This record gives sequence, C-alpha cells and structure tokens, in this order.
Amino acid sequence: MLYRLETTHMRLPAETHFSPQRPIPFKMDRSPSTIEYHAYFEEVTPNGYAHCKLYKAPILPMWRMDVPLKVTLCDYDMIDILVLNNQIYASDVVKNIIETHDPFGHQFWPVDVVDESGTPVSTTQFYHMNMRRYVTIEDLGKPLLDADYRVNKDIEGKYVSSIQHDVLVRDFVESLPIWRHFFPRYTIDIPLFINEPMFKALQAGGVTGIKEFTQFDGQLGEMVAHV
Repeated sequence: MLYRLETTHMRLPAETHFSPQRPIPFKMDRSPSTIEYHAYFEEVTPNGYAHCKLYKAPILPMWRMDVPLKVTLCDYDMIDILVLNNQIYASDVVKNIIETHDPFGHQFWPVDVVDESGTPVSTTQFYHMNMRRYVTIEDLGKPLLDADYRVNKDIEGKYVSSIQHDVLVRDFVESLPIWRHFFPRYTIDIPLFINEPMFKALQAGGVTGIKEFTQFDGQLGEMVAHV
C-alpha cells in the first residue's frame, strides 16, 4: 500500500489557511531554481529495477530553507505535517520519526509559524523540509484503474497507472519510506508518497494531518488517499 499525502485547503476548516511567507524585503520566490535544484539531482537507482529511476536532491542553502509559515487559524490546532504545493512543513515529532525510519539525509530547517501580524501561533517547533528522494516512473501506457481520489490523468495518472499494473514498480516504490515523483525535465508533482512502515510509524507517533480518506476524494480533515 502507498499512502498519498497532500494538504489541500478544501479539506481544511473554512477559517484555516496556510501559506509559505515570501522573504523580506524583496518578496521574491525562495523556491530553488531548476538549475540549482533539479539539474543537480544525483541518480542513485539500485541495479535491477526497470521503468524507475531514483534521485537524491541536493542540500539547499539557508536562505532557501528559512521560509516561515503564515497561518490563519480559528479554534483549530496546527497539524503536524503540511504538504503545500512545493513546500513541506513538519513538526518536531514528524522530523524525529522521519529521521529515525528514513536515513536518507532529508534536510530540516527550523522556522517560525506566525499569523498575519507576525505573532507566533504555535509553541511546537516546526521545520521547513527539503525532502530529498525523488522517483521517475516510466509511463507504461496502461489504463488507469479506480482510485479513492481524483487522479489527474495527464500528469499523475501516467505514473500511478504504472504502479497499479507493474508488480516490480510497485515493489520498488513501496520499499521507499517517502518520495515524490519527478518528471524530467524539471517538474515535480505535488503529492508526498509514504510507504506502509513509515505511515504506521507516523500514526503510532500520534501525528496529526494524516487522516485517511473514508470516502471518495475525502472529507473535511482527511488528507491521505491510497494507491
């Protein structure tokens, strides 16, 4: 089983909103450029795996990582992990679990969680995470099977269908604790995929923000679909 995590505002309470702050004073995007990041991926694919390539992303400089999280909350506690477009934020407990169960060298940088006025809104330490494991899965031209979420057939569907149909592809990606899909050249899909041992470890650690879908496309508060 693969668990697919994406934090979407449509499944959060209406009064809740998260957004990575842009840096002061230039308001420029702190996301890595394609040359700085994707072009420096190191291929680390093990021998014997067809239709898949495994990459390790580079360590990012401090100014790329030091991106505070701006939050609007209304009687709603911060969740422990957020997968927001190209950004991942994790609490202390998530950081510790990932580092314990996945010695891949993922990068964590402590950041502030603040409201619109810049006032801290959480006593929990949060980290901006540079998740460094990326996988490219070949489109095998197989039909997409039913899923418990809306799959973009032109993007995610091209590799999800390969996972659904090819046992070796599934075995490979299910052996990886966490990963994202990378489309050469230079496009990364949003969802974070988690294998069963890692997901069970997160659940056992009481991590919030990882409720599984109980109906098609999930309900309020549910962020985790299945592949």
